Amino acid sequence: MTRSRTWYLVRHGETEWNADARMQGRLDSRLSALGRAQAARTGEMMARLGVDHVFASPLGRVRETLALFAPHLPIAPVFDDRLMEWSAGAWAGRRYADLRIEASAEFAAWEADHYTVRAPGGENFADLEQRARAFFADASAVPHERIAIVAHGFMNRALAACLLALSPDETLAIRQDNDTIFRIRTADGTTVADHFAAGEGPFPGLTGGGQTGV
Repeated sequence: MTRSRTWYLVRHGETEWNADARMQGRLDSRLSALGRAQAARTGEMMARLGVDHVFASPLGRVRETLALFAPHLPIAPVFDDRLMEWSAGAWAGRRYADLRIEASAEFAAWEADHYTVRAPGGENFADLEQRARAFFADASAVPHERIAIVAHGFMNRALAACLLALSPDETLAIRQDNDTIFRIRTADGTTVADHFAAGEGPFPGLTGGGQTGV
């Protein structure tokens, strides 16, 4: 990308399954009370940051989050299937604690290497990065300068990896809470990353991974 642009990678509010440590993947659960409060606060922050365009995953938990953004950020989102969360395959809807017991070997291999190992019938991070690259190939053509992408914890890591040219280890080190916004700014061949958390910030780098720029 050669033009000056700011990308905001936004996660949906906490869901009932997030709170229950249950794997969602492409399945959905409703936002929790905490998640609804997080979404409203994130919408307020995005308005203050001057977001002028929104891309979004079409999954239900993102749509519920967007509805809570609307009073603060009245921008119609552009939904894109490539922004959906990873496919958890046969593990979707299962509790992490149960999978550690019932599929111990397969789950241990997946926990050790999300980048190349797939859940049965699911995706890995290499698959997510392929989707992310295809998305940016199209999204980079829009004329807007401050673009929010409202998606999911795993998918946002893949999007950040593409923007920051991260290695697999750096990608997997990133963590994003439900009320954290990643901001990645590109200008004159330089890319700089920081983040906002719980309505405060900016703070240096990305949470977990600590990447600040390339």
